[in-house]
Amino acid sequence: MIRNILLATDGSEPADRAAAFAASLATSYGAKVTVLHAFWPSSRVHQANALVVKVADRLREMGVTDVETEVVEGPPVSVITEMAAASKPDLLVMGARGMGTWQGTILGSVSMAVTQRAPCPVLVVK
Repeated sequence: MIRNILLATDGSEPADRAAAFAASLATSYGAKVTVLHAFWPSSRVHQANALVVKVADRLREMGVTDVETEVVEGPPVSVITEMAAASKPDLLVMGARGMGTWQGTILGSVSMAVTQRAPCPVLVVK
């Protein structure tokens, strides 16, 4: 049974598709969704807050009744995996490719690293 979903988002198109998938699961199972955005550096805190509010509102429009938001400063892989360890979601949902730099394609994407390190099942949406 899925009761708690952690949705990691960066505002990209794949993250939007992941949000739609998470909404579908949440409405089917009556699950809570926590929208998480990791940002770097601290000067982007207002953009980060606006992003999670936008995603949370979209989830509510899709029928999700229990939505929380989290904005955490730090490297995305660390923030996402630490949040997953602390909140113990039944499922972590995220997009396959985000808005990272070109270096992400060389060094490995956030979604790849999270799938290897997360303490819970991870669903990566293309």
